[in-house]
Amino acid sequence: MFALFFRGMALYIVMILMMRGLGKRQLGQFQPYEFAMTILLADVISAPMESVSTPLLHGLLPVAAMFIVHGVITIGSLKSDRIRAFVSGKPALVISKGVINQRELNRLCLSLSDLLEGLRSAGFLDPADVGTAVIEANGSISAFAPGDGRPPTTAEVGIDPGYEGLPMILIMDGRVQCNNLSQAGRDESWLAHVLAQRGLCIQSVYLASLDTHGRMMLQLRDGGVQTFAAIPPGKVAW
Repeated sequence: MFALFFRGMALYIVMILMMRGLGKRQLGQFQPYEFAMTILLADVISAPMESVSTPLLHGLLPVAAMFIVHGVITIGSLKSDRIRAFVSGKPALVISKGVINQRELNRLCLSLSDLLEGLRSAGFLDPADVGTAVIEANGSISAFAPGDGRPPTTAEVGIDPGYEGLPMILIMDGRVQCNNLSQAGRDESWLAHVLAQRGLCIQSVYLASLDTHGRMMLQLRDGGVQTFAAIPPGKVAW
């Protein structure tokens, strides 16, 4: 029993290390060769996990082999467009200038219902509102409104919103995020002082974020939300 427990724990740790080594994309959309490898990986690891009679190396060696093969394919895909097209495929244009390309849908073995479902996932209820749609190499659908149907940009209307970077999460569930606070060029005493000015303490805040314009958003544990200027304009550090 203890052997099964420790074998399962060891293989689980190997699985985590394997997925971490494959990169962030494994947690999102798979490429075809990545999907095939993931299925094989689960099958290979399950055998030594279920049976004590199966040597542990019979699970670890195939995992190492797949990791090497995956690395070779990934490097080859980065270096060569032909290899990338062979193992991952190419994006396919299925809607152009508002017209659905029926021949391309047939080539991809994609039904019209599948296309409409993908368009709804992309935020388009009516296919008539789509100017361009692309089936990506990983099977997802990217859809875009025609030029006269999209909202104008700030540059087109002559407005300069200034720099907009990633807001820093300063407090999460009552705990100060020290790394984010230091990246924002502030310290915990400054944060405590800002909160004290509003009659609050760190423990009473569920979530606090600071944007690049110096505005702080607080969501309190009691459900209240406050937004105010915590830093004068032009003095944001990141």
